[in-house]
Amino acid sequence: MSKETFYFSHDYNARSNVKIRKLIIEHGYQGYGLYWALIEDLYQNGNALPLDYQFIAYDLRADEAIVKSIIHNFDLFKIDNAMFGSLSIQRRLDIRNAKSRKARQSAIKRWKDDTLPPTDIDPTLQTHNHAQCNAHTPAPLPKNKRNAIKDSKVKDSIVKDSKVKESVDTSVSMLEGEPPTVQQIDYQAIINFFNTQTQGAFGQVMYPISEKRKSSIRARIKDHGKDKFALMVKKASASSFLKGDGSKGFVANFDWMIRPSNFQKILEGNYDNKDKRHVAHNQSGDEELMYHIKQGIARGIQENSVEP
Repeated sequence: MSKETFYFSHDYNARSNVKIRKLIIEHGYQGYGLYWALIEDLYQNGNALPLDYQFIAYDLRADEAIVKSIIHNFDLFKIDNAMFGSLSIQRRLDIRNAKSRKARQSAIKRWKDDTLPPTDIDPTLQTHNHAQCNAHTPAPLPKNKRNAIKDSKVKDSIVKDSKVKESVDTSVSMLEGEPPTVQQIDYQAIINFFNTQTQGAFGQVMYPISEKRKSSIRARIKDHGKDKFALMVKKASASSFLKGDGSKGFVANFDWMIRPSNFQKILEGNYDNKDKRHVAHNQSGDEELMYHIKQGIARGIQENSVEP
């Protein structure tokens, strides 16, 4: 499982919330399922999505008017210019980040603490049993020796981390434009493959790339393999919608494609050309909706509150 994968909670009584009840009255459980689909996508995209109703409707196989109504009419989302998000999600992300910072600070403090833990042993018993304990227990090291050992361990840890990073970033020869199928990750070869395969349809990616991009590439390859990474690029290249053929002219880019949810959707064919998929919205819409609801709720989505 990727390190970028998280879970979020979902109240078992979410349907009793007044805003959600109004949503269900207006759009039924189709609207309820679409609401949680939007919540999932916001979590996957840093709690910010563009107000591209046509794109969202295409992605969720839903009516564009219903999507727009869910976003605007029930006070469930926060609108900011051309973007929307959820105040409830943001509060939970802030709490998660605060906990991560606190845990990191605690770990740093433990490393800086040079004192030994206090003992609860009676000093008189220590004196009485000193001869016996001395025969089996080594004497404690002086403080300066303990610090030297601790510093040595820290240095060893840094060296090990450095070696791991060097191993991950080791380049392996690959001809330009070939799919990334070798054992090690050659980031430059992946970028060359993307640029060659897409022919500038999504813009050119310049090398060297950032550590954030490398981390995302590693996570996608870890989850799906290099062959699936190459397949994702090929499917995106063949999608008219991702190249700006939609009514809003949305054009995907490399960073958008390697986000976890978008990567998965491209592989699953969500953006394949309609004339090849032969998807009939009227016939398959209900089945797809029920599938999404089952997938979302069955994963144990437990949102603490639905208030924005």
